Amino acid sequence: MNSRLRPNFPIANRKDSYIMQKVSLPSQILPDKVAIATNQVSYQTKFRTLLMDISVEIAKGSKTALIGATGSGKTTFLRLLNRLTDPSVGTITLTGKNIQEIPIQTLRRRVLLVPQEPSLLGMTVAEAIAYPLTLQNFTQSEINARSQKWLDKLQLDSKLLNRSELELSLGQRQWVAIARALVMEPEILLLDEPTSALDRGLSHLLLDVLTELTQLPQPVTVVMINHQLDLVQTWCDQLICLHKGQLVQDEIASLVNWSDIDNLLRRDSTSPENDEF
Repeated sequence: MNSRLRPNFPIANRKDSYIMQKVSLPSQILPDKVAIATNQVSYQTKFRTLLMDISVEIAKGSKTALIGATGSGKTTFLRLLNRLTDPSVGTITLTGKNIQEIPIQTLRRRVLLVPQEPSLLGMTVAEAIAYPLTLQNFTQSEINARSQKWLDKLQLDSKLLNRSELELSLGQRQWVAIARALVMEPEILLLDEPTSALDRGLSHLLLDVLTELTQLPQPVTVVMINHQLDLVQTWCDQLICLHKGQLVQDEIASLVNWSDIDNLLRRDSTSPENDEF
């Protein structure tokens, strides 16, 4: 964890001057406690740079909120972590090993990404949840037991199991995609706006389930994009904030000035340069 506000881009006006402030530095994460880390990672297309010089460490079993306005590079950052996209510059390590050296199927079993608008690939809910286990040659009894475990934890209505993707709302598809990821019991779970279409009750249930995962004997590391600051500030223990593709804060949550973060996001949301990455 870099544990400071990063003065690594020009300050356009006095409203952004808080980015230059320093905060007290917590202890560095011990090397054997780092789940995943990026070292000077940048990503650019032919026409623009989307991420610039991102260096962060995410601790094993941590609950990390990844925030920033639309277009700040959050989704691109998550896609880099399980190699849906590769960085233009820099390295990413999973428990100390360069992810480029890990077979892609192995990596994506260990680091799972749930997108904001998931697809069930034309399957029913029950088929979609069982599908990744089927690919891993689980027996039918194992598939049934593990599927039921997560259906129960997520309180997924059994009436939905035989419905197709077309019969589900976005919120229901998100919930099913989360269940599909959890049955795989990954080391690292990446979530892109998982509560954007959920009501408050399900949002809090999800955060409770994620917290439980991080407290297991073999804890899951959770990295979640979320714009709902009132939810994440009471849930996360690490905050990563991106601004126009650059890292402006990487901090333990208890030291974050959430009012300043809220002000930054509000200003960014009205910026004419605010394009989706």
